[in-house]
Amino acid sequence: MAFRVYRADIAELWKNNKTVCITVSLEVRKKDMSGIVDRGNALALAPYVPRLANKLGEFIVIGHGHVGFVDERIIAFFTKPEECKFERCLPDEVSKYNWGQKIPGGHCMAEPAIVARSARQLLRLAIKGHMKEIYLPLPGVMNGRLDVEDIREALDVLHFSSIVKLISNSEIHDDNIEMLDLPDAPPSS
Repeated sequence: MAFRVYRADIAELWKNNKTVCITVSLEVRKKDMSGIVDRGNALALAPYVPRLANKLGEFIVIGHGHVGFVDERIIAFFTKPEECKFERCLPDEVSKYNWGQKIPGGHCMAEPAIVARSARQLLRLAIKGHMKEIYLPLPGVMNGRLDVEDIREALDVLHFSSIVKLISNSEIHDDNIEMLDLPDAPPSS
C-alpha cells in the first residue's frame, strides 16, 4: 500500500490560510527558553511568524511535549527528542561533538516512537477540534534522516484520516510513497 504525499511548500500553504504542522525536536534552549526552528519546515516558516522559536519553547514547556498549536494555524509535531546519544547525531552535525557527549535534540535524528506518538496526538487534536484539513510534512524523513519504513506506525495511524495530508517540497523516492500534486495548491513563490 502506497502512502500519498502531496508536493507542496509549507510556507505557501500557511500564507494561504491553511493549518500546517512544523516537525520539531523537544529541545528547549536553556539560555532563552526558545524552541529550535533552525532546520527544515520550521525554518521555512520562521521568517513569517514573529517569535516562532520563543512560542515553540513556551509551548514545549507548558504543553509537556504534546502536539498542539504554537501559533495561529501552526501545530508543533514532535519528531526528535530533547537530547540523544552521540550515535544518533545527524551526520552533518557530528563533527561538533565528541563520543559520549549528549547531543541537543535539534541535532539528533528523529525517533520513530516520538513520530508515532505525535501522529496519534495530531489525529486526536484534529478530531476534537473538528478540523477540516491539516498539512504535515512527511515526519522524520528529510531532516530527521529516517526511512519511510521507520515511520510506518505513524503513517498507518494517519493513513485513513482525510484530515491530515502529508506534504513534501522534495520528491520522495520510495516504493511506499505516491507523490501527487496537491489539488487547489497555492502558487509557489
